[in-house]
Amino acid sequence: MSKPPFFFVVVIAVIVVLASLRYMQQRRQDAANDRAPVSFKTMAVSSKREVPVAKRRSREQQVSSPADSIRYEMGFKAPQGGVEMRFRVTAQQYHAVSVGDRGTLHYQGTRFLEFTPTP
Repeated sequence: MSKPPFFFVVVIAVIVVLASLRYMQQRRQDAANDRAPVSFKTMAVSSKREVPVAKRRSREQQVSSPADSIRYEMGFKAPQGGVEMRFRVTAQQYHAVSVGDRGTLHYQGTRFLEFTPTP
C-alpha cells in the first residue's frame, strides 16, 4: 500500500491544529468568565436579533426542530449612552423583553446571566 500524499497529511494536520486552538480559546474564555465577578448595571434593551444557524445537512434538519436552528442575541446600552453590550440569550429570555425596556442587567465577564425589567 502506498503512502498518503503529503498535501493530504498537511491539510489534516492544519485542521487538527486549528480545532485544538479554538477549543483552548473557548476553555480560556469560560475560565475567565468563571473568575469574573457578577456585575449589575442599569441598562436598556437597544436591539434584539434572531440569527439563523448555518445551513445543515438535510438529515440533520429532519431530526431537529426548526426552533433549534435560531440563535437569539440582545444588545444593551446604558441610558446615558456608551458602548452597546451584546449577549447571546435563550429563546425564553429573548421573548420576555422588548426593545426599549429598561432594567438591571446581570452578567459575568462576557456571559449573560439575567435581565430584570423595571416596572
